[in-house]
Amino acid sequence: MEVNPSRTEDYLRKLREHSRAAISAFSTLERSENLLSFRLCLKKLLRESGNISKVLWSSNNKKLGKYLRSVLYIENNSPLYPAALSGLETVFKEMENTLEGKRIEEYKKIEEDKKTEEDKKTEEKGKRTEEDKRTEEEYEEIKENSLKEDNSQQELAAFLYNPATKTLIAHGNKYEILPLFLAIRDLYASLPFFDELQACTQMLEKDSKNATALFQKAVLIYKARRFEAALQLIEQVLEIVPDDFRVWYNRGVILSEMGRLEEAIDAYDRVIELEPAFEIAWDNKGVVLSRLGRLEEALETYEKVLRRNPEYAEAWAGKGSVLSALDRKEEALEAYTSALKIRPDYLEALKCIGSLFSRMGRFEEALAAYDTAIQFAPEDPGLWAGRGLFLSELNKQEEALQSCNRALELKPGFVPAIEIKVEILSRISRQKARDSL
Repeated sequence: MEVNPSRTEDYLRKLREHSRAAISAFSTLERSENLLSFRLCLKKLLRESGNISKVLWSSNNKKLGKYLRSVLYIENNSPLYPAALSGLETVFKEMENTLEGKRIEEYKKIEEDKKTEEDKKTEEKGKRTEEDKRTEEEYEEIKENSLKEDNSQQELAAFLYNPATKTLIAHGNKYEILPLFLAIRDLYASLPFFDELQACTQMLEKDSKNATALFQKAVLIYKARRFEAALQLIEQVLEIVPDDFRVWYNRGVILSEMGRLEEAIDAYDRVIELEPAFEIAWDNKGVVLSRLGRLEEALETYEKVLRRNPEYAEAWAGKGSVLSALDRKEEALEAYTSALKIRPDYLEALKCIGSLFSRMGRFEEALAAYDTAIQFAPEDPGLWAGRGLFLSELNKQEEALQSCNRALELKPGFVPAIEIKVEILSRISRQKARDSL
């Protein structure tokens, strides 16, 4: 399909603006402390969602809207679909009308009460003192505030939001807000990849069974962290090329991200069956087995791949991680050391061996490992914070403090650095107290 580039860019700009505004509204909605703030945020979220919906299902340019949905992989069962969105909008309008009606009723009640009080006043004899007037004014203010509070409670009873479940409750009925937010978030995350997604879509328009285009689109959707959608595309690819080990590998990666770990292992096993030399599949399988707590199986997996390729540094590091979890510290050290002999700049292995040395009370060696790591990643605040901890354990408190301060310069508010710094300052304070005795 041929599209007008300027019109497309205009639509994309609108999608970016409305998505940002909707995401901001949802974020504020989560922090709302009162009913008024919540209603304003929800109103904004629904308004911006409606604007997004109008762009994607545009009545002014239906062809372009359909094309954008195809490129961005947005289906008609999306919470942004006009019919799906209108249901939530209708509920919100009905509740707004109900609440407005309650406010009118309360206003009438206040007016009637005032009239009754005025009638009573005309029957009274004599003039009221200034003190009497002040008393009556105070009474009116208290009564009005009380009515407002009662009204607020009535509103809350009819209109509640559960931030834990992201559910709107209206007159006992539940309406989920989270799916709408997730749809907007996914759309926004996909927009930076639009050009690449468009190229894939154009290839698929010519050949809907183009496995390469489908696979590339799946990878791009995965990069946008839209795992369900990426998995759907991968399944389509496997229908065309069921024995492509690279597709099975990506299926395993996506399933792992989704927490479907047993299925991820099955996918990696299929990769190993199709292409045993694809070593990263062995590594990933070991990681997933470790996440499942199946440490002995993970260890066996790493040992198998190392028998095939003893120069595979990642497998040595993985083996070290499993051995460390099994509390086989000396063997874990040997595994990490093997990984670093192959790749001296292997940052993750340096961090792991440093942490392991620390667990073993060998702080000088832990410090040396982190100092080496800092040479390769001088802007990593975690390394500087860890270095501070090791220095503190070696009773080098001033140096430790400087290291933590460097971590906080790199990342202000970095919690691990703050916690370590607090402990260091406490140790310095205790030392000064002992020295003063």
